[in-house]
This record gives sequence, C-alpha cells and structure tokens, in this order.
Amino acid sequence: MSDELYTVKWLNENYPVHFEVLYKSMYKRLYILARNFLMDEELADDVIQDVFMGLWNKGKNMPGDIPLERYLFTSVRNLCVDHHRKLNIVDKYQKHLVESEAFVYFPYEEKETEREIKVKKLLSELPDMQRQVLKLSVMEGLTYKEVAERLNIAEGTVHTHIKRAYKYIKTH
Repeated sequence: MSDELYTVKWLNENYPVHFEVLYKSMYKRLYILARNFLMDEELADDVIQDVFMGLWNKGKNMPGDIPLERYLFTSVRNLCVDHHRKLNIVDKYQKHLVESEAFVYFPYEEKETEREIKVKKLLSELPDMQRQVLKLSVMEGLTYKEVAERLNIAEGTVHTHIKRAYKYIKTH
C-alpha cells in the first residue's frame, strides 16, 4: 500500500467500494499490531473494528490528503495505549480494593496470627505464577514492567495473572 495512493481523497471517490478494499488490504497487518500490543486476540479484533468504524463515520469529513495507512496504524496504536492506561488505573484501584476488603473479611478482634494464616492459606492456593506475580507486584511494589522483566514474561501476562489472583482472593 502506498501513502500517496490511499488517501482520504481516494477513499471518497467511491466510498463503499474503496472502504472495503482498504479494510481487506489492511485488516491483517493492523490485527497483528494490536494482538502483539495487547496480547489478546478478541480485544485486538475489537480495536481494529473500532478504528474502522471511526473511519467509516468520519472519513467523509476528513481532509483529503491524509494518508490512510499511517492514519490506521496510528489509530490502532493509540487505542492500544489507551487500553493499557485504563488497565493500569483499574489495577491501581483493585490493589486498594483488595487491601480494604481484607480488613472487612478479617475482623479486628481476630489475632494477627489468625489473619496471617488466612492470607497465607489463600496465597498458597494460587497457581505458582499468579503467586509469584502477585508477590512481586503487591508485596515488593514492582511495576508490571519490572515484574515482566524479572519473570521473563509479557507485561500483559503480568496483568492477567494479577487480575486472576485478585478474582480468586475476592471470591474466597
């Protein structure tokens, strides 16, 4: 695909037909970018659909000289970055939620040792990788990136393990 050939002006010449050509020629490359960034196939597909829906809705009103390939890749990247930002905010509040729920589920009149026994029991029931990730992130205060580097896993995988560990702790 050439930036000079595939512009908004080109798209507007025969919108439905050219949109389909653009979609079919770009989908796979955009999907690979999103999947590698998000580490989630369904979410990657959703991002691509959102980008193309945005283009469909506003493409006719965009300046004609905008190169579509660059526009689409930038849009996919920006949506992926936004998704990661949202996850980091959610994770920040989940940590606080788990800490505050610990006080609700473990009444103050219990001896400290009984509380510690319950927490250790729940942690010991977690799968090994979830326990390691949770320990490094919550107990040692490492960032997801630092945890990923230390355990040689993807940053998205760190998020997934923490999310599953929190879910298990909350339900038990």
